[in-house]
Amino acid sequence: MAIGIFGGSFDPIHFGHLLPTLFIKEYRKLEKVFFIPSYISPLKQNSNSVEDFHRLKMVELAIQNIDGFDISDFELKRKSVSYTIDTIIEFKKYYDDIELIIGYDNYLVFEKWNKPDEIISKVKVIVMKRHSDNFDNQHNRFKDKMIFVNTPTIEISSTEIRNRIKNNLNIEYYLPHTVIKYIYENGLYK
Repeated sequence: MAIGIFGGSFDPIHFGHLLPTLFIKEYRKLEKVFFIPSYISPLKQNSNSVEDFHRLKMVELAIQNIDGFDISDFELKRKSVSYTIDTIIEFKKYYDDIELIIGYDNYLVFEKWNKPDEIISKVKVIVMKRHSDNFDNQHNRFKDKMIFVNTPTIEISSTEIRNRIKNNLNIEYYLPHTVIKYIYENGLYK
């Protein structure tokens, strides 16, 4: 059986990450999906995030009761820019069949990723696609080598959550209660 890997800053992780990933896990019949918080995302090198251990803990709390969801701190431990190809090479030491799960926004910039041809040659790339994504006008030379799955979506962004916290607005229904509790207990995003 294949495993899935799903990376991101997860700053913080929310239902917009969890629901489509659970759908992909079931739809693709994946044995397990690893959530991999990035140390520094190559395409977001100027963004400020909370400390790594907080992002890791929030992911742990968010997925703790979901069967088949796991976490890897591989990219955080490397302490360098998180290139997906390096993570894939590491995971290939342990798993033969890997599916890389990406969002539609990452599909649009996939050609800018480090070594995209090598990524395509080593794993299946699964793109989480919303019904509303305008697919017809988007050129990507890897399009025919990727698998597109219409997933349920929740239009939430981590930026929106951080802004709501800064402005003392309610974040119920945006992320799991365990994560909300952790954010408030640790004074994150204030």
